[in-house]
Amino acid sequence: MGARIVSLLIDGGHDVALWARRPASLEPFQGRSSAVADPAELGRVSQLVGVCVWDEKDVDAVVLGPSGLLAGMKPGSAIAIHSTISPDACRRLREATLQHGVELIDAPVSIGSELPKLLVMLGGETAVIAKYRDVFDAVGSPVVHLGPTGSGQIAKLVNNTLLAATAGLAADAIELGAELGLDAGALLAVLSAGSSRGTWSGLLAARSGTADTPGRTQEWAHKDVGLTTDIAAGAQIDTDREILRLGARGVRVLG
Repeated sequence: MGARIVSLLIDGGHDVALWARRPASLEPFQGRSSAVADPAELGRVSQLVGVCVWDEKDVDAVVLGPSGLLAGMKPGSAIAIHSTISPDACRRLREATLQHGVELIDAPVSIGSELPKLLVMLGGETAVIAKYRDVFDAVGSPVVHLGPTGSGQIAKLVNNTLLAATAGLAADAIELGAELGLDAGALLAVLSAGSSRGTWSGLLAARSGTADTPGRTQEWAHKDVGLTTDIAAGAQIDTDREILRLGARGVRVLG
């Protein structure tokens, strides 16, 4: 996702500076962007910094660490969290960044229907989002502002829980077909092309070894369905509801 975001920003005419924990990640953008030594330097040269790392621990390190973004960012600048983390983590991070005069937006992304652009789900202050709308529009279609800080993360977690659930339900369907005498691989091909087709088909094809594995599938499913269950419990919502049970089954299937 990070590489896709960078490519779209460059193609959209934005001046992009980059830092990555793995230098090899920057090689495709040599000559099209500048590279910096650490997040603090990235903060010094940027008005808006997008963070696209794995989980809350990684986001904390990049934003709050000794050489993190806040060590270099100027008041009036902003951070967009593209990582999928909990809404509470985004709110906590915003409290920390505001002490430095830096705004924070949650802006998780997903593969959308208007490739090559992504779906961008925003949570944050309306005025801050409006200030950087041209950046988000370069990356996303659609770009949807869902509410205050953390709202974008809720939407992303519900999306990923639904995706895991559909993968689990589809696996059930294929097992049913196999028990009725069909070849499972042939049935997967049929369901992937028919009216029930969806993103789940790529996940199950990867699991069966008939397609490349889309990065860290079981890991994101486990992380994100777990986060969704946690925030539902925190909101005193019944965690035995169908979507969460099916999502948990999808995690097992994708594992």
